[in-house]
Formats: sequence, C-alpha cells, structure tokens
Amino acid sequence: MTQAEDLYRLQEVDLNILQRQKRLDEIKALMADNQAVQAANDNLNQIRAVLTPLQKRARQLEQEIQTNTNKIQQTDETLYSGRVRNPKEMQDMQQEIASLKKRNSELEDILLETMMQVDETEAQEDAAEAVLQTATQAHEEANVHLIQEQTELRKERAEWIHVREQMLPAIDAEALKIYNTLRPRKNNQPVALLVNRSCSACRVELDMAVANEVRKAQKITYCTSCGRILAYKSG
Repeated sequence: MTQAEDLYRLQEVDLNILQRQKRLDEIKALMADNQAVQAANDNLNQIRAVLTPLQKRARQLEQEIQTNTNKIQQTDETLYSGRVRNPKEMQDMQQEIASLKKRNSELEDILLETMMQVDETEAQEDAAEAVLQTATQAHEEANVHLIQEQTELRKERAEWIHVREQMLPAIDAEALKIYNTLRPRKNNQPVALLVNRSCSACRVELDMAVANEVRKAQKITYCTSCGRILAYKSG
C-alpha cells in the first residue's frame, strides 16, 4: 500500500472518530439542556421567592403578637397585684394594656391575611414541585436511551482510535505532517481518490501527467484544482 493510500485509509478512520465524537457532543448537549425541566425549576424558584418572605413576615407577626401578649399579662398582673397605688401610674398601665390589645388586634388581622397568602403560595409550591418531578422523571427516562447510545459510541470511538494508533507507524512522518496541516483547511478531508482522471472531491479532470504521477505513487501528488492529496487505490 502506498503512502497516499495509507493517508486515505487514515482519513477514513479519522472521519469515523469525528462522526462519533460529533454525536457524543450532541448527546451531551441534549442531556444538559432540557427546557421542560428548566422551565419547571424556574417556576418553582419564582414561587419560593414569593413564599419565603411571606413565611418570614408571618413568623415576625406571631412573635410580635406573643411579645405584646406577654407584656399585657405582666402589666395586668402588676396592676392588680396591689403593689401599685399611684392613680396616675395605674392609669398609665391601663392605657398601655389597651394600646397593646388594640395593636394585637391589628396585627392579628394582618397575620390572618398573611397566613392566607402563605397557604395559597404553599399550594402553588406543591403543584410546581409536582410539575418539576414529572418533567425530571420524563427527562431521565428519555436519557436512558441517550446514555445507552453514548456508551456504545464511546466504545466504538475507542476502537477506531486504537486502529489509528496501529496505522501511524507505517506512515511516513513528513507525509503525516502534510496530512495534519491540510486537515483543518479541507474540512477534515485532505485526501481524495483519483477516479479515472478526476479528483473524487472536486470532480475536476486532471492532466494525464498528474494522473500518471498519482498512479506511480512515487511521491505525494496534489490535485491541481482543490489542493488535496491524491491517492490511487490499486486494489
């Protein structure tokens, strides 16, 4: 087998590796990007962004009501303990108790409204969590097939890489350098076959002298039109 034929065979192997790598990249993107799961997760986070401050506000109201209640109880006990005899001081304590009770009544109304909002938002959170769970489960089930395909492709790619490694020692270092230089310029296909007198890549018919050089395979010969290495498959 000539050097040009070796390079053509190497190109076939490299294309097989690239084909599998491209599909592996696609699978990776598919597994990482799921709009249904992302949308469900975003919706859940938005609901929680509303729920968290509501729950915090409810706790603060409960604490303030409890603090006021304790203060009312303490002041009431002091007022009727007999220890306070000054009429002005007793009047101030009674006014404080009345003020605290009024404040608690207002706070309880606010708390009731807040708790209703909490209950409603918690129900929305439960529904959003169910949607997210369903979307995640569907995504995982769909990925089962992708994971299986991924495993098979990785195995095939490894096998082709092994074939490539076995081929390299038989290829001239200078020829390999030319091949690697041309690869990015020629869309990973730096080698074309001579078919009759035409280049299999650009389909241009070549001079007889060029065609004969390719058949003799005594040196690397290029297509005069597209610049690819030309190989002639002798059999």
